[in-house]
Amino acid sequence: MILPILILLSGPLLGIVLQRVLKVHSHKFISHTVVFSGSFLMGIAIFGLMPELFDNIKTAGLWIVFGFLFQIFLERFTGGLGHGHIHSHEVPKSELVLFTGLMIHALLEGYSAGLSNYLNPGVISGMIGGIAIHEIPAAFSLSVLMHSKWQKSGHVYLFLVLYIFATPLGYTAGVFVHNANIISEDLSQIITAIIAGTFLHISTTIVFENSLRKKEGLSKWALIISGLGISYLACWLG
Repeated sequence: MILPILILLSGPLLGIVLQRVLKVHSHKFISHTVVFSGSFLMGIAIFGLMPELFDNIKTAGLWIVFGFLFQIFLERFTGGLGHGHIHSHEVPKSELVLFTGLMIHALLEGYSAGLSNYLNPGVISGMIGGIAIHEIPAAFSLSVLMHSKWQKSGHVYLFLVLYIFATPLGYTAGVFVHNANIISEDLSQIITAIIAGTFLHISTTIVFENSLRKKEGLSKWALIISGLGISYLACWLG
């Protein structure tokens, strides 16, 4: 299980390193990364999670909608920072509220990967790779915002380190909960449906908020198609 955890650690860590050490220009980097990761998560939800759900639970659609709405509620606390909205007017003024919302978001993503990978927790699945990529711009944006607000405060690095470990912690919890039979198979399916709904909201928000009619439309189309195509292959080969 060490290798998947290292992959999940690498996403947010890379995002912070790119922002603090390499000083990567934020707008273009975040724009391209979130479009690819968003389309990848959409593919994971459609090609990987949903077909299995509709074969097993009749109320899958309801729980997917619940997950979609839950993600909208969660973004009241994150302001869409996980999508790269560094300058969004909806970002909460309280850093603690913002951080808590992003932690819940990261823990749920890690948990979903753990639930889908519990039979082979040491194998790197497509979902693990997609979530790691998705966490790069999320951590990048968090680092930008926290350093702009707190500047040289040591609290910034404490919060960033905690955030780096959120997704691996969620993954470990997902694997443990399922392998230890702490929850029933039906409840596990419901949780998966809710997570599929959150993925759909995240991905559709990312894809449709980035206009494909602008100058960089063709490059974004290429990122969307490649994200969907790679996610399909990842689900099919898995």
